[in-house]
Amino acid sequence: MIRSLQWVAVTVESGGKQVVWARCRVGEKCARRAREQGEKEDRSAQERWWLWWLLLPGCLASWTRYVEEYDSIRVARCDARCGENHPDECVENCLASNYTKPGYCPERTSMTPFEAACLDACVDDSRCPDLAKCCPHDCGITCMHPVGLDNRNDLPAVPENLQIQQQKRNLVLLTWRNGRPGVSNISVNENDNDAVRYLVEERHLVGPRYLESRLSSWTVCHVSTKPHATLRSRLKTGHWYQFRVAAVNGNGSRGYSQPSRPFKTKEPRNPKEPQNLTLSNARLVGGKLRINLRWVKPASDVPISFYKVFWSRLIHGPTNDSILVYHKTILKDKTCYELKNLELKCQYFLQVQAVAVYGGRRLTSRKASKVFNSTDYMAYGKAGLHVRRMNCHCGEVKARLVWPTSGDVDAYNVTWQEESCSREKGSDRRRKSAAWKTVQTSYYDLRQLRNDCMYSATVRNIFKNGENDGHGTSIEFFATGCQGDQKRQKYSRRKAGRCKKSSRSRRQFSGLFVI
Repeated sequence: MIRSLQWVAVTVESGGKQVVWARCRVGEKCARRAREQGEKEDRSAQERWWLWWLLLPGCLASWTRYVEEYDSIRVARCDARCGENHPDECVENCLASNYTKPGYCPERTSMTPFEAACLDACVDDSRCPDLAKCCPHDCGITCMHPVGLDNRNDLPAVPENLQIQQQKRNLVLLTWRNGRPGVSNISVNENDNDAVRYLVEERHLVGPRYLESRLSSWTVCHVSTKPHATLRSRLKTGHWYQFRVAAVNGNGSRGYSQPSRPFKTKEPRNPKEPQNLTLSNARLVGGKLRINLRWVKPASDVPISFYKVFWSRLIHGPTNDSILVYHKTILKDKTCYELKNLELKCQYFLQVQAVAVYGGRRLTSRKASKVFNSTDYMAYGKAGLHVRRMNCHCGEVKARLVWPTSGDVDAYNVTWQEESCSREKGSDRRRKSAAWKTVQTSYYDLRQLRNDCMYSATVRNIFKNGENDGHGTSIEFFATGCQGDQKRQKYSRRKAGRCKKSSRSRRQFSGLFVI
């Protein structure tokens, strides 16, 4: 059991090429600890298997540097050559050495046009993948498949009769038979090179129908010292799989077996619903609200094909109410969408659904949902310039602007003006006024704002050398928080006096800065 965990395969994307090998040797101390814990715990076989896999991540991390540099047959050869209890230096030295692969370069008459290309594609056998040798010819040096491997007496035979036994829960047992040696093959000398590693590779495709042209590239999924392998928790639902096996010893390999019969895992389930719906980057543009909706990609047996985003709001009518629903299809690689032209003072119902296409059938998730009140849009504003809070004072709105500080800034120029007002129509619309103020703090309170009116504000940095940053940072916001009849409410004598006094001071203040 412990020895079967000496190897692990992973898949890494590197420059468009899939490299598929990472070697992981479990140390003696690690193995002993796992064995002791397995003996203490009286659990099912599946639970005991999980204990073994808890030991792998730390071990795997020390070997991932081999993934992109060496092919799987070469790594397996070095492991077999160095033996079971070798130090890591032995494997590293073996991988770094110039290794002459078994076999001979083919004759010119048997070369394919690709093999005979006028290229200098390699300098030695170690630069060629798998069994290929670096062969010179009339027009260059290229990697070619060798000949004469059947005549070697120091290589293991190609595995035969690869059988698949599919268990429940996508667990697969692979068995094979050691192939017949070549005519001139005699028993190999009994030394360290007799150790054999069996590389199990798989290729797959997603869908209800098997199409060989759509299969993925071959990738290593398991390595064993025995003529069998159990693949646990590596096969995906709704996929077709095919396997092949290569036997490798310290001298090399004769190549891979014939591919197994293709087989299909169980039917896929619908995707899980998208997770963690969040809102951010709320802002007003032209009096309409824009806000970003984000979500986390859900778990799915087959790849997500696209998402559907729905947003709806309730419209109150004179006789009855209605619901206005919008929807948008989002590409599978995106997990965000900007909602535009939202109305203020409305409640929206937001939904996101994941869709996977399996053959001609759509697998849809449940809709993840979130309720959003556009009146509270400021809570989802940018981390930069934003309105932190609004409150009503004596029938007028006070809003606090907040922005991030900068070390080389001496002061900030704040400019604001009214853009539009929903309660004014036509000739009632008053002249828009602009006001400004220079402050040294990273916030400023805008006062005397009219309720239900749209405002724009800009903050410009004033640097220590007297220059400013030109355009600055701008936002639009909707002043709200006071009831429509606020001015007609009866205040107590103390409150009325306080409002009257502050009103006089504000008129004097605002007169200095209106431009």
